[in-house]
Formats: sequence, structure tokens, C-alpha cells
Amino acid sequence: MPDWRAIARKKLGPLGLEAKRQEEIVLELAGHLEDLYSDALRQGRSHAEALHSAFDAASDWNELRREIELAVNEEVAMNYRVKTLWLPGACTIALSGIVLRLLQIPSAPVPRVLWPWHSTELVIYCWWLLSLPVIGAIGAYWSRHAGGRFLERALAVSLPALGMVCLPLLMFPFVLVYDLIRFHSFPFVPMAILLFGWGVLPEAALLVGSLPFLRRDASTEHGQPVASH
Repeated sequence: MPDWRAIARKKLGPLGLEAKRQEEIVLELAGHLEDLYSDALRQGRSHAEALHSAFDAASDWNELRREIELAVNEEVAMNYRVKTLWLPGACTIALSGIVLRLLQIPSAPVPRVLWPWHSTELVIYCWWLLSLPVIGAIGAYWSRHAGGRFLERALAVSLPALGMVCLPLLMFPFVLVYDLIRFHSFPFVPMAILLFGWGVLPEAALLVGSLPFLRRDASTEHGQPVASH
């Protein structure tokens, strides 16, 4: 019986991956080659024909090597984004949403209303804004602890504010058309007030809390992790 592990290791050559991950790939490929070889023998083929059939499954080993390295690096990149962006970002979104919801119960402090403009008002939940620096610090610390670069930390912190801005921006074309048809006016000022109250102010509060964790950290700021030897 051929040593399929040695054959697979020799055919692939160095993959530029961690030793453990490379060995897992070698074992998987060796098992696949062995299955092809065994299937060919069961079909009545000779030893040489069975070997040829197994090797035909990957005739271009250089191309196979490139595909494996690409797939592994994509997997590493995806895991990196999940750990440094999506999980911390989900945490900041959840925490900000919970606090805001708690402040909307009847017994919660009444929000302040500023700059009334016809039917549009700037509603400010002061206690919510005061909680956002803490939430921003949590998200930025989580991202930095997971190895996130400046961009991932900043985005993880900004997701709650970005989410609140996206909905008004998506609604703006419809509101614009409605106001033009009914009132023959442009609702720029109400939209600006809305974006300022639910976008600019929350974003500023989140970033203030995240500032200590957005600075370069020598122990983690090495760029996005990639597969290495």
C-alpha cells in the first residue's frame, strides 16, 4: 500500500501555512487519494492503473496548492473579521439598544427636546448618550483584544450609530417625494435634525469612550493576521 501521507506531502510541497493546519490538509488529501486508489482496485484495475487514476484527480498540483492557500487565507480573514468586527459590533448594538429601550419605559427620565422645527424636534435621551462612551469603550476593547486594527475597532464602535443613520437615509427619497407632492417643500432641515440627533451625537459619544482603545497597541497592531509558516 503506498504511503499516501508522504505522497500528498511531497506533491503539495510547502503551503505557507501553520504546521498543524498544513498537516490536517495533507491528511485529508491523503485520505482522498487512498479512496480513489481503493475504488480503482475494486473496479479490477491494476496497481499502476489505480495509482494513475488517483493522481489524475489532481493533475496540476501547483494549481491545487494555490487553491488551498487561497481558501485557507479566506477562512482566516473571515474568522478575523468575525472576531474583531462583527462580534464586538453586535455587542455595542445590543447594549445601546437595551439601554435605549430601558429609557423609554414610563418611569425612565424624560428626554430633552431641543430646537423645535415645525413638527420635527431634536429629542435627546441624555442618559442614553452618557452610557454610549462606556458601550463604545467595551466594543473597542473587545476588538483590540481580539487583534483588531484601528479600522475594525472604529467600525465595531460605530455600528449602533451607523444603523440608526441608515434607516432615515433609506427613507429620505420617499419623504422627499411625499413632501414635494403635498407641501411643495424640501424636508432638509427636519432630516438634518434627525440625523444629528440619532447619528452625529451617538457616534461622537461612542468614539469618545473608545479613544483609549483606538490607539496603536504594540502587542496587537500587526495588521490582519494571515496564514504563516
